[in-house]
Amino acid sequence: MDVDHCSATRRSPLSTLANDQVLDVIQYLNVDDFKSLRLAGGKSMCLSDPRLTSHLPLRMDRAGFFGENELQFPEDFVRRWLENRRRLVVNDAQAKLSPARVAYLVDNGYLDSVQEIVVHDCRRHRRIVELLARAPNVSSLTLVDQSDEREAVGDLEAILSQVGMHMHSLTSLDIEFISVVHGSRLSFLTGLYRIKHLRLVGFDLSEGIGFLGRLTSVETLHLCHGNYFSSPDQDVNEKEMTGLASLTNLKQVHLEGFDGLAGVGLGPFGAHGSLQHFVMKHCQESAGDECLAALARMTHLKSLHYVLGSCDDTDTFDEERIQQLNALNELESLSLFYVLEDANDIRSLPGLTALQTLNVAFDDALDDEEAENLCTIALQTFPSLQKIRVFSEDGMERQVHYGGLDLEFAEFSLGDTLCLD
Repeated sequence: MDVDHCSATRRSPLSTLANDQVLDVIQYLNVDDFKSLRLAGGKSMCLSDPRLTSHLPLRMDRAGFFGENELQFPEDFVRRWLENRRRLVVNDAQAKLSPARVAYLVDNGYLDSVQEIVVHDCRRHRRIVELLARAPNVSSLTLVDQSDEREAVGDLEAILSQVGMHMHSLTSLDIEFISVVHGSRLSFLTGLYRIKHLRLVGFDLSEGIGFLGRLTSVETLHLCHGNYFSSPDQDVNEKEMTGLASLTNLKQVHLEGFDGLAGVGLGPFGAHGSLQHFVMKHCQESAGDECLAALARMTHLKSLHYVLGSCDDTDTFDEERIQQLNALNELESLSLFYVLEDANDIRSLPGLTALQTLNVAFDDALDDEEAENLCTIALQTFPSLQKIRVFSEDGMERQVHYGGLDLEFAEFSLGDTLCLD
């Protein structure tokens, strides 16, 4: 890329760098950093060439040459904006994008460099997503939709069909819907063999989860039965989950809303020894002997997070059950929410000698004396421990130090994304 720097640039700090060095520096700047650089340098730094920002995301809803309007854009102008552009974003539900213009840009190679596409309110931009699905080199796709109207499901299914039909180069697929799509529609995944990261929120997984068993390259798997606010009437089909035993490259698994799980459903995740990080969130009635035994067979885990809300229905772990987790001697981070009677229960886990972070939540908030007792017991039990987080749904966030431990009190609510490692 040949970018001319005007003579005034010689008076700026960039004058100490050659042209190619300037470009090398700029490619590591994020959007805010680049804006700051332009504001600080003014026009004298000649940073208005769009090709300088090809590494940054381009908002399609703000670029006029994607829109329904009467403006005319020279092809050279459009090429300068899209040359080597790697990431496209749509983040405005009201934006009026032109299918004709997008189709022309796709068909004539303007978007051949695009590797990542993010579309919010994708149902409203259904036709645009279907056209972008034909861009030849997209490896990462994120689709988000907040529509909860009944007719939304048909539009979302149509989008998924086009993704499965055209986007065979995908290695990362992230879908988050409020409307719940039936699991049988997961057949669109059948030909997406290259996927390594898969996140699905907004699907009824009582059927169709078996389609995932064909994605043998998957390393990161995040599945939510239903959406973040409610689960379908039928539980996930555990027998279908046995087909996930073919996913031999799994390193991270996050299951949400998988109620009533036992050894059958969890068995495939401990079968190959590749799994390092496992999350069970809002999985009610999944605290039985078979469930704990299946978790204990995941012997190479670095982190295990069993996260429930105070209103979730589950049994506490009795001493015999919780002792099974002592087999996880490589575990560095552990979360146990609302499954411990009190702090004394962690005495049953002396085998977790590598544990560095412990996250807990109890039915009753801890006062200062109880928190100090928790720290004392934890230090006696876990020789490598560095941090304890105590979560509650109505507590005050604060951080203190006790005996070399960082003790953090944190608040969380249903649907929150938690920092647990």
